[in-house]
Amino acid sequence: MDKIEFIYEKPINVYYEITIACDLKCKHCRAEAIPERSPEELNINEIKKFFDDIKNLGSNLIISGGDPLKREDIFEVLEYARKINLPFGIAPTTSPLLNFEKIKKIKDLGAYAMSISLDGSNREAQDSFRGVEGTFEISLNALKFAKELNIPIQVNTTFTKENFNEIEKIYYFLKENFSEIVKRWSIFFIVPVGRGKELKLPSKDEIKEIIEFLYEKSKEAPFQIATTEAPFYRVFYVLKEIKKGKNIDEVIRENKKLGFGVRDGNGVVFVSHKGDIYPSGFLNLKVSNIKNEKLSFVYKNNKIFKELRDTDLLKGKCGKCKYKKICGGSRARAYAIYEDYLEEDPFCVIF
Repeated sequence: MDKIEFIYEKPINVYYEITIACDLKCKHCRAEAIPERSPEELNINEIKKFFDDIKNLGSNLIISGGDPLKREDIFEVLEYARKINLPFGIAPTTSPLLNFEKIKKIKDLGAYAMSISLDGSNREAQDSFRGVEGTFEISLNALKFAKELNIPIQVNTTFTKENFNEIEKIYYFLKENFSEIVKRWSIFFIVPVGRGKELKLPSKDEIKEIIEFLYEKSKEAPFQIATTEAPFYRVFYVLKEIKKGKNIDEVIRENKKLGFGVRDGNGVVFVSHKGDIYPSGFLNLKVSNIKNEKLSFVYKNNKIFKELRDTDLLKGKCGKCKYKKICGGSRARAYAIYEDYLEEDPFCVIF
């Protein structure tokens, strides 16, 4: 175990918040989005230079927001990504802007995937969480359109105390209705940043129940099940497999899609609409700006990024954990709660 290293010298995914404009009022919104576009957004020429750097890095681009469709030049942006053969996915919000024509254009421009948010299994649960009526219906329509157009979908679900009872229901809803088109279901374990500070955190028992459920269903689900800001799920998964007689090397080799070692600043990086660079969208610690330094340079050389990739610096139970190299805890949650990105992850229920 001590010989296993998961240090990502370049990001697998670069997340770019192209705008903070959005017509929804989601309770968990990290960006604290506003209805109108900000004058501080990167312009098209700055974006192209930024995309060239990502291409040279050999990373994937994930365009998020806000709502990317609030930018009038979004398809010009996507066209440039296609021109330079930069692999990209996009995460539009479930607003009326998301229609068949827009999804078809996203597909035609070469997106390898699109994400759809679903935080409730029915109209009442979803719409109340998103703060606007009609989002559940828009999500369903988007999934139907994606199915018709054959564009791979990742469904994102935020897990908080408020929607704890919805997680299992969402799984069965997706399995029964959209198993052909949903390729990945990612459960975001709440980090108290942005509007998410106002939400209640799940209890340890609720967290245990959810990760047990995710593990059990991962064995039969028609789509991949993954977590965001819950790297301890990987340890839970490994320990379950070891109990079945497998060794850790075998488990890691067979389950690479779990993203062993990937966490804030290690394998992922986030760039805001202003060009500010953060270790992730949930670790609210600005380290530079792409107008001043290339993302490729900052990711490789910045002191904070280097510390985030060094598990020997971790504190508390994360520092003592023998599985820290495949996990490392949520550095974003440690920073949000303890104001120290090297502290232990308070959500970990493994040890």
